[in-house]
Amino acid sequence: MKKILFPFEIGNPIYKEAYVYAVNLARNLYTEVILMNTFSIDADNDITEDKYSRLIKEKWFKAYNEIGIFNAYYLKEHAKTEDDLRIIFDHRFIHGFLKDEIKKAAKEENVGFIVLPLSDRKELNKRQLEIIRDNVFEKNRVSLIVIPFQGVYRPVKNIVFLCDFKKLNHFKLYLDEVIHIASAFDSRIHFLNISGKGISVTQENSDEYLLVKGAIAKNSRHVFKQIISKSFVESVNQYADDIEADMLVAVKHQHYFLDSVFHRSQTDELSFQSKVPVLVIREKEA
Repeated sequence: MKKILFPFEIGNPIYKEAYVYAVNLARNLYTEVILMNTFSIDADNDITEDKYSRLIKEKWFKAYNEIGIFNAYYLKEHAKTEDDLRIIFDHRFIHGFLKDEIKKAAKEENVGFIVLPLSDRKELNKRQLEIIRDNVFEKNRVSLIVIPFQGVYRPVKNIVFLCDFKKLNHFKLYLDEVIHIASAFDSRIHFLNISGKGISVTQENSDEYLLVKGAIAKNSRHVFKQIISKSFVESVNQYADDIEADMLVAVKHQHYFLDSVFHRSQTDELSFQSKVPVLVIREKEA
């Protein structure tokens, strides 16, 4: 089962609620969470081995203490029983660079999802996204879950899967992934198509449309909706509000998906304006 990677900083409150999402994803998908904190050591040329070891242990202690804060918050605000935290955690407190360690984990640890919270500081969001973007996903089909700033966890009951029916490599793979998540959370999938051409666009001959209709035939709770609008983000957010969506899902066509996701693209606007988490799935190479 694909693992969940949760990189976090020390003393930043935006990570507490994102931690709740990471834990609940792990509980429902029966997988483990890699808790990652990277740090540097300020040392002069005269540093001794004992001093270096002591500084490392101090960093580890701070990281463990931060996780204790996460757990206390989870148990107080979200857990029904203490058993809610009985999942597998892999602690990675590493002297190094976050970008390199995320890339290494994504390559070696079968990471399926990276959970990334947004803050109210645009510069911090940009820095976080740049760290994760640079080559991390070049050869690893890893999905990114963007948690909105001040978003509070709620069970995933309604999922909006954005479908534009452009030719995608391995669309069934992404569809199966969303169906798996929906099954784990007992969720309803709303397959949403936004047509900006001012008319209804029939996709009956596309493989993607047929797969969506097949998924609906197997589970009558799932629905297909097409909205004719030139305001993509506004229409998606309005629909999400109307059905009380708990998660949005989008597949990026570009290989350098985060380069385009968060730089003046529709998914860029959606990720930063959405009131609910946005799951961004990278298109797998043919």
